[in-house]
Amino acid sequence: MSDQHLSILKRVGWVLLLVGVIDIAYMIYCISNSISYSSSLNIFAVIAGVFLLRGNLRAVAIIRWFTVFMLAAMLSMMVVWPVLQPWDLTRTQFRLNPSGTVLWLAFIAFAAGLLFWVARELGRDPVRTAITGAGRKWRDMRVPAASGVALVALLGVLLPMFLGGETANRAKAMAEQQLGPGYRLHVSSLHVVSNAQGKTVSSVVTAWNANEVKNVSVSWRE
Repeated sequence: MSDQHLSILKRVGWVLLLVGVIDIAYMIYCISNSISYSSSLNIFAVIAGVFLLRGNLRAVAIIRWFTVFMLAAMLSMMVVWPVLQPWDLTRTQFRLNPSGTVLWLAFIAFAAGLLFWVARELGRDPVRTAITGAGRKWRDMRVPAASGVALVALLGVLLPMFLGGETANRAKAMAEQQLGPGYRLHVSSLHVVSNAQGKTVSSVVTAWNANEVKNVSVSWRE
C-alpha cells in the first residue's frame, strides 16, 4: 500500500490542530473578558487533527462524515436564518455594528471554506485507495449532506413554533416590563426544566429599536 495518503492526512491534521488550538485560545480569551463566543470548531478540530496526524484510517471516515454534515448544516442555516430571526433585527444589527457583522460573516466563510477543503482532501484518490485497501467501506457522503440539510429544515419548522407559543409570549411580556415601550421583541432562547419542585423557565429576549439592540434575561417558576 502506498504511503501517499499519509502526507494528505498529516497536512489536513496539522491545519485542523492549528485551527483548533487558536480557537480554544480565543474561547479562553472571550470567557475571561466576558465576551460572547460561539464556535463548534475548537475541540472537534483538535481531536480530528490528532487522529489524522496518527494516520488513523477509521477516523478519516468519521471526520469526513461530520465535516460534510456540518458544512451542509451551515450552508442550510444561511437559507433558513430569516425564518429563525426577524429580518428587521438582522438588518438593525448590521446597521448598528457593521464591523461585528462583517467579522461574523468572515468567520462563517472561513469555517465553510475549511470544512469544504477538509472534505475534499479526505476524499482524494490516495485516501480512498488506502481505506478500501485496508478493507474498510468507502462511505457515501450524500447521507451526511442530506442529514445536515434535513436537521436544519426541521429546526426551521420546529423552533419558530417553540419560540412563538404562550411561554414565549410571557417571556416577551416580562422583558417589556423591564424595558418599557418602544422596543420590538424576539425570543432568542427558551429553556424549560421540569423536576419535583415544579417547572422553571428561563429565556433570553432580544429587544431592538432604531438605536440599540440588547438581550434581556427573564425567568420564572411555574
